[in-house]
Amino acid sequence: MLRAWGRPAAVRAKGSAAAPLQYTTAGSSQEAGLPRRSHLQPETRRALRRYALTGLAAFLIVVVPVVFGTRALAKEQALRHATENTQHMADYEVGPLIDSRGPVQDASTLNRLDRRLAPSFRHVGLVRFKVWNAEGTILYSDRRELIGRQFPLPDWAVPLLAGGEPRARFEVQTDPESASESSHGELVEIYAGTMASNGEPVIVEAYYPAQVVHDDQRSMVLGILPAVLGSLLLLQLLLLIPGLRMAKRLQQNSDTQQRLLEQAISASDLERQRLARHLHDEVIQGLAGLAYTLESYERHEPGPPPSFFAQARAVVQENISTLRGIATDLYPPDLAELGLPGALDRLGDPVRARGLDFDLVVRGTAPEDPNMQVLLYRVARESVANALKHSEAGRIQVVLAGTRDGTTLTVADDGRGFDVRQAAPEGHLGLAILHDTVADAGGTLLITSAAGAGTTVEAGLPAPAAMR
Repeated sequence: MLRAWGRPAAVRAKGSAAAPLQYTTAGSSQEAGLPRRSHLQPETRRALRRYALTGLAAFLIVVVPVVFGTRALAKEQALRHATENTQHMADYEVGPLIDSRGPVQDASTLNRLDRRLAPSFRHVGLVRFKVWNAEGTILYSDRRELIGRQFPLPDWAVPLLAGGEPRARFEVQTDPESASESSHGELVEIYAGTMASNGEPVIVEAYYPAQVVHDDQRSMVLGILPAVLGSLLLLQLLLLIPGLRMAKRLQQNSDTQQRLLEQAISASDLERQRLARHLHDEVIQGLAGLAYTLESYERHEPGPPPSFFAQARAVVQENISTLRGIATDLYPPDLAELGLPGALDRLGDPVRARGLDFDLVVRGTAPEDPNMQVLLYRVARESVANALKHSEAGRIQVVLAGTRDGTTLTVADDGRGFDVRQAAPEGHLGLAILHDTVADAGGTLLITSAAGAGTTVEAGLPAPAAMR
């Protein structure tokens, strides 16, 4: 009977008769041990994802304007190239052979102009070329039927004849004088002013396929963007490396802290198991034997009066029950099943059994981390046991307060208290040991007491995310 009592029911069902005693560890429904966390904590993974997404967002925020800006600059530069090429032809190839006073009629001059413009038609993609005077007369064109025709000049032609800047634009030709170019679709139309051989200003009109300018634009974009984007990407990678290293260090620190916490709790569990075995195999067995012996003496004459044996037997049986309760209390209930508030409420059973007041107050949300639950339960159990045994209190209150930043457990009694400036009473040695375990978990444990003013034990543990 005593051996069967020494093992909790949940574990007895899994063990064999010859197997050593095993106990469920608080915070887990599995046998022997705390749940191990994954190598990479979810909080760390989320932090890395946030870091990477933030970097990607910053990269896109920078890259998108850079791409559009580069395309716009490249387009402007491509138009400038076409304009400069047209201005060069006007100043050096065409202007010296043109007389603004009338159209070119001489076949020799027409042939010279054609030869000078031929490379641009073949290699640059020139579609059409015209020369106008101030009266709107076409002095020269690669299409002979246009030479000598007159059309009204637009308003912007006046400043161009006065030496203004060349004009370039993308346009589908619909004007009468440009009817022959309408079949080419979108063209780049460039107007540049120059001086004729007689010293009068004329306007040169040239048309290029839009694709020529777009190709020039694309070449410039492909020449600029890889270097720009590569530099930005390299910068992003350089910024990511320190973030990864920092996350790795934080993960290592968190793993080390977690291992220390589990080792401390496991060592404490092993010590409780050893004490339970001693109580089971020695103290309880001896007291049970004494009860049997007294019962034997009671049945024989002569001997002490029967009342003596009855009283002795009652005392021994009471001690056996008490020791059994102590051994059982060494093992916390299954916190995964009861929850921390439910387990804390069970601590009040022996208090209420003595006719004392026990209050449990829960504020906020209880922690979900199994290790935090085990640690807080142990502090509460030790504090309640001390108050029950040593404080002569009439009331014990347990307050569990959970917030986003962490959890605080407070156990207060209205007992006789003690002077904290002196050595802690014997009953508080367990709390002194728990102090180191709580500190290893990143928390604090504070004992406040004064003679005649009761004792308050307060343990605070940060949330797992705050610890990282």
